[in-house]
Amino acid sequence: MITDVETWEKTFQELIWQEKPRARWTLKMDGNLQPNSVALGWKQYQQRAFGRFHCSSCHRSWASAQVQVLCHMNLEHQKSQGQVRMRLFGQRCRRCSRSQFEKPEFSMQSTERILTNLVQRILERFYRNGIRKVSEIPVILELPLVGSHDKVNCEACVLGHCVQNLQNSVTESAKPPLFLEIGSSSPCIGDLCGQNRARNRSTEEKESPRSGRSHVHKSSGPC
Repeated sequence: MITDVETWEKTFQELIWQEKPRARWTLKMDGNLQPNSVALGWKQYQQRAFGRFHCSSCHRSWASAQVQVLCHMNLEHQKSQGQVRMRLFGQRCRRCSRSQFEKPEFSMQSTERILTNLVQRILERFYRNGIRKVSEIPVILELPLVGSHDKVNCEACVLGHCVQNLQNSVTESAKPPLFLEIGSSSPCIGDLCGQNRARNRSTEEKESPRSGRSHVHKSSGPC
């Protein structure tokens, strides 16, 4: 998992150099960056990504395809010098009552996807007059996910800045599941697991024959 800032900066430098070897661009993490609060001359780009989280209190782990990544970008054309400020929004553990927002962790594959999309938006907005030549790389699901996005514990959602309806697609399905709990032998996956289990049990009780034969409950999915 990629967590250190140096790896992000190095990968970004390599990708931007391949496109604009004479330009000088820097990437800095900024935990205070606010969506739609862009300084004069700066441009904003926001995407979502697949990431993993670990609760620092109960050590529970989960994955999400709805990790929000916010970037503000600026280029001084005369100096051919640009800079990017990036914020990675966190998520809270839904089991801990006073949990903090944990920082996301990304695989190298996901990191490169995020930064490749960023570089293409830089080229589009600062060098191509807004012309998009390369489509955004869709979110890649590294694990099978089931359930809906946990908006209550998403930092971007809490702040009103979650871009769940972004146009970028997920390769596995048009309407992807967005949440997975990791590390349990029989995990409850997604926000709807408990509701679905109760609904399935009620339906099966109604449909059970009255012949006295025992009825075996079959769980639907990994819940």
